[in-house]
Amino acid sequence: MENIYITIGRQYGSGGREIGRKVAQALGIDYYDKEILAVAAKESGLSHQFLQNYDEKPTNSFLYSLVMGQQNMLNSVHGSTVEQLASKAQRDAVLSVAEKGSCVIVGRCADYILRDQPGLVRLFFTADNDWRIKYIMARGEGADGKEAEAILKKMDKSRASYYSFHTDRKWGAAEWNDLCINTAKLGIDGTVELILKFIQG
Repeated sequence: MENIYITIGRQYGSGGREIGRKVAQALGIDYYDKEILAVAAKESGLSHQFLQNYDEKPTNSFLYSLVMGQQNMLNSVHGSTVEQLASKAQRDAVLSVAEKGSCVIVGRCADYILRDQPGLVRLFFTADNDWRIKYIMARGEGADGKEAEAILKKMDKSRASYYSFHTDRKWGAAEWNDLCINTAKLGIDGTVELILKFIQG
């Protein structure tokens, strides 16, 4: 069987992490979400905390370096900024796990990084706000609907900015994805079933 690389872009609270894990389990392949940070830290020598604080967030190099106490990194490694260092570490980690074989990778611009890789399947999940609010509140995020909605709007904006900064594409655009799914219509398990049918033909 040829390797398959499933990348997942997702609106916050659309169930991308849960769906990705279930798809990986069903196919018997590796799953990477936050795990990418551990790989990046190990292979780059950067601290896990540094990478975690940078994870899928657009930042200003100078201000971020002050906040994180990384002033000395601004002029390290061929003059790279902290964003470039963190971005390269995650990019290299995505390529590294892909070299090991089939896998599911959530976020981290993996669809773009692996864009020339045979066997790539690019997924994007969306859902209406009400469904997403209920979903993230069920996970214990947000004391009420208004707080939960504020969280998802902030996270969506952050992910969109991060993606556009590191790629030449618009986050969530259908033209850059193989399958775009409204998870509110199918539910988590229904979405998993659809993806498996799509992949297995």
